[in-house]
Amino acid sequence: MASEFLKSRGRVGGSGFTVFTFGGQPIAFCQQVSYTSPQPVGGGASPIQPMDEPYPVEIMTPAAAGMGQVVLNLFELFGSNGIASKVWDRLGLSLGAGFSASNPFGANTPENQSTNFTLTGETVKNEQSAPFAGAVDIVDVFVRQAQTEAHKLQIVKIVRPLNPNGPPGNAEVQPYTEEYHGCAITNIQDGEQISVGTMEILKQITVNFCYVTRNGQTSLAFKLRNDPLAAAG
Repeated sequence: MASEFLKSRGRVGGSGFTVFTFGGQPIAFCQQVSYTSPQPVGGGASPIQPMDEPYPVEIMTPAAAGMGQVVLNLFELFGSNGIASKVWDRLGLSLGAGFSASNPFGANTPENQSTNFTLTGETVKNEQSAPFAGAVDIVDVFVRQAQTEAHKLQIVKIVRPLNPNGPPGNAEVQPYTEEYHGCAITNIQDGEQISVGTMEILKQITVNFCYVTRNGQTSLAFKLRNDPLAAAG
């Protein structure tokens, strides 16, 4: 009975308990993620109020929503060999072997212990693992994005619950996920203002997406959409 009171019910945001991935790889050196959920299309709710009624008799809502948005604030890193490191270089970049939902930072390998192993456009040449590595500017990012398969752009949020029965990932403490589908980078704030007191340098990437699934489960809206088509066939 006492263990029930020890279980954490309050969700912890940082400290590795919430992890975002891009293209199946952790988003490294991310300082903040701002998530805006999809909003109802049109005006949202619409009241039905006849002229002879003092109050609405019904409220209609659409069974449709617009796009959502994820804004990433990323620390800019030093480059190497005279080549700058851009924050988009490492999106989708593998952090080494051993990555999983229960171990989102990968195995304790030498490449995971280095902050400069393949984080610049000069050292990353594999476009399959890092689709934007070496991109010059936002136009270059847009062009590469159009040439990249959708699953390599997908963002997934992994939440790893706290529990006294063991670490996240064991039989009693399973992580859960939200998957953002149809992701597209729509804006990059790559400007900067440097002064004598500037320490960290943050850059912002905006990603819009079409819809969300929870642990791979889709909305009932897809069933309602597809059933009439299946019946007609």
